[in-house]
Amino acid sequence: MTRYIVTFLLFALCFCPYVGAQSNFEIGEKFLNQNELKKAKSVFKEFPNDLKALEYLGDIAGFEKRWDDAISYYEKLLEIKPDSPKYNFKLGGAMGMKALEISKLKAALMIGDIKTYLNKAAELDRNHAEARRVLVELYMQLPAILGGSKDVAEKFKAELHNINKVDAYLAEAYIHKYEGNEELMETAIKNALQQALNNKDLVERNYLNYELGERAATLKIMPDAAIYFLQEYAENYNYKDLKSPAWAHYHIAQIQASQNNQDKALTHVNKALANKFNFPEAEKLKRQILEM
Repeated sequence: MTRYIVTFLLFALCFCPYVGAQSNFEIGEKFLNQNELKKAKSVFKEFPNDLKALEYLGDIAGFEKRWDDAISYYEKLLEIKPDSPKYNFKLGGAMGMKALEISKLKAALMIGDIKTYLNKAAELDRNHAEARRVLVELYMQLPAILGGSKDVAEKFKAELHNINKVDAYLAEAYIHKYEGNEELMETAIKNALQQALNNKDLVERNYLNYELGERAATLKIMPDAAIYFLQEYAENYNYKDLKSPAWAHYHIAQIQASQNNQDKALTHVNKALANKFNFPEAEKLKRQILEM
């Protein structure tokens, strides 16, 4: 019996800290899923060598638009796993977002690295739809002197048709919009909406819900579908998403107002104002709704 007790105590001493650590990590993930990012961040910082913790910290930094911190976390991950399509994509994406907020000269100096990481993500994962979506936009936006190319953008768009039709039609719509062809852009958006309605599994990322709903609302097409996708976005909003749910409610309010549904429009514009501080567009819309 004494030998059994000693064995049990040794087991407890060796493994209890590990069990506790695992429990703490799961608590951090729970905070993250509840969008309590400050609490989640403090937990994940207790695991400086854990790949998942580093990724979460990078994602949180990106959500908070702390691009240098996000880049630093993703660079650490790539040092450990240089052939990870996910880490290459996240590093390229964070660099791209930073480039949007700095001077054009400094941004131009980052283009080479951004293209390298995003292209590597696409090469490593033949089904990486998100990387290809970003690359379509990047190659359309860049001037030829910095490597921009419609042909390359079209290549990635074509690949998307074999991966995810919703992403493919949204990429096509972007190309048409960039070239100023409003009619073809609208047709592509309608195709994307129809694909998503026919097969909800194609909406693989919550942000796709926002893209679909926002574009339909802006073009004033398929209002029921627009409301559906925007509501889905708001209900499933999390730290991976780029737009505040306030914008989803704002667009729903616009649609409801256009249909003379004053009560529903007012409900959603109030939700928009509750979710976003200093929202002049929503304040103006509310005034218009109250005058209906």
